[in-house]
Amino acid sequence: MDNGVVRAIRSLSRLLSPRGTDFTLLTAASLLVFLANSATAVVATIVLGAEQRGVMVLGVSIGGVAALLGATGTGSALRAGLPSCPDQHGRHRLLSSYAWWTAAGALVAGVVAVIATRLSASLIDPALSGGALLAAIGTFAGVQVVLAQTTEAWFADGRYRRGSTAIVTTTAGGLVAVLVAAAVSDEASVLLLAQGIGTAVVWCGQIRPLREAGLLVTNRPDLDDVAALVGKGAPALGLTLGLAVALRADRYVLGAVAGTAAVGVYSLAATVSEVSRLVPQTIGQLFLRDVALVGGRQRLSRWVGSSVVTTTVFGAAVVTIGGPLIEPVFGPQFAGASRLLLLFVIAEVCFAPYAVASRGLLGGGWTRPAGVFGITAVVVAITCYVLGARLGGSTGLAIGCAVLYGVLSAASVWLFCRLTRPSARPSDPEGGKA
Repeated sequence: MDNGVVRAIRSLSRLLSPRGTDFTLLTAASLLVFLANSATAVVATIVLGAEQRGVMVLGVSIGGVAALLGATGTGSALRAGLPSCPDQHGRHRLLSSYAWWTAAGALVAGVVAVIATRLSASLIDPALSGGALLAAIGTFAGVQVVLAQTTEAWFADGRYRRGSTAIVTTTAGGLVAVLVAAAVSDEASVLLLAQGIGTAVVWCGQIRPLREAGLLVTNRPDLDDVAALVGKGAPALGLTLGLAVALRADRYVLGAVAGTAAVGVYSLAATVSEVSRLVPQTIGQLFLRDVALVGGRQRLSRWVGSSVVTTTVFGAAVVTIGGPLIEPVFGPQFAGASRLLLLFVIAEVCFAPYAVASRGLLGGGWTRPAGVFGITAVVVAITCYVLGARLGGSTGLAIGCAVLYGVLSAASVWLFCRLTRPSARPSDPEGGKA
């Protein structure tokens, strides 16, 4: 076996030793969430067909980006700031600001999602202007803000079990609702609205545990505290928004170039390949908190190596097992997804280092450098996607994803190492925390 692979496996073993419970818990939760989302995608794909499935995928993509805008990076600010709160009073003020901004952000996200979808109708498909679909996308976006912010609050407090349970149960609620809706309708708007409502209903069960843990503080906050929270989080929005564009804007570009049916086929291949992302995402979550508490430069190379190795192993299994099953399960109209799968798995391997290093940037509180990096990533992503789609359609777009992910990984690792170099003190305007 190659020495690099052996070292990576040993590094993963060392990672599991001190943090085994958290690692196992987050990996299991990621797997369950992935399975629930995959089941939702499978049901929607079978019931809706390629064209309507493409409409739903675009709705989810637009809603997801709008949710990030609504949260405005405050989840990352909480995770960087809560572990180091000096006293209970400071903690209370921070969480009060967080709760109120979350409520406002959910409303803003819904409105932004509706406007963006309506404007996209003339560019992609008139079906995007339907009132029922707009209501579904707005609801979905608002619910995603609340769900993501809740998970960030649990993780910020180091309560990985609670946070994992929250994301798994709410995702399962969305799946159950989609199953019920699929039994009575074959419209993308109905399934998407059901997913949002089902998720929201299950989330209501989180209110009491959040209060008991002291993480849901609804007292009216000081406006200066809210401004400080948003000011800390907004620069990080560039990084999270860059990630959203890197993961979702390809669907939007393909819809504009080739239509919603092509999006449905493309999205199926991308969804199947994402099982190989489970371990890098889990490591990234743990790395974020470690950096927030004690730094993490010395662990980066080991964790990135472990992420790349496990992604490669999972990816090989996905291609071997998943590829031959796509056409028999979904029908001949989705046969093109099998040909795209290998390209997406390669892209996932390229993405693994970014999943770890980008979380380290947020955990270290380097929101301004991270924000600049994220905004730059948006420009690079759009360029890769537009060129790929125009030159090679779905295949060119998948290749563009691999190129983009490789660039993002190299840049995020370099930036993290630069900001954590020994000479970069906290007060250092170049390398320190913002």
